[in-house]
Amino acid sequence: MTKRNTFLLTFAGLLAFLISMHPVGFKVCNDAAYDCRMTADLLQMILSVFPFVFFLSLITYKMPEEVFRAWWRYAVWFVPLIMIVTYLLYGGHEQSGFGGVAQGAFYATILIVLYTIFIITSLIRIIVAYHKTKE
Repeated sequence: MTKRNTFLLTFAGLLAFLISMHPVGFKVCNDAAYDCRMTADLLQMILSVFPFVFFLSLITYKMPEEVFRAWWRYAVWFVPLIMIVTYLLYGGHEQSGFGGVAQGAFYATILIVLYTIFIITSLIRIIVAYHKTKE
């Protein structure tokens, strides 16, 4: 995939994420459509990786092709992994009460760890690849 196509894809993902944050405001759902809003919430959670991917795509856009490729080879498998894990965590049944709070905190911790790994590893790959192109 080219840098331009990656940039456009991540921008589209960012827009979809932003729309899913306000489905009623963007006229995707009406106030009374509870199922629609719940689906938009799930979609928002799944697409929440796109602001980070867009930012990293923006960083690599003006850099040499080797830097972009080094990052893209990593992102192409880790981003879908984050999306799948998010769906598996939040796409199931909802639990109420204290168990739901503890469960939500556990899910958030898992996602924070995954996002941290993704961002730090991406930045390291970009920096290392950039320094290799300067040699």
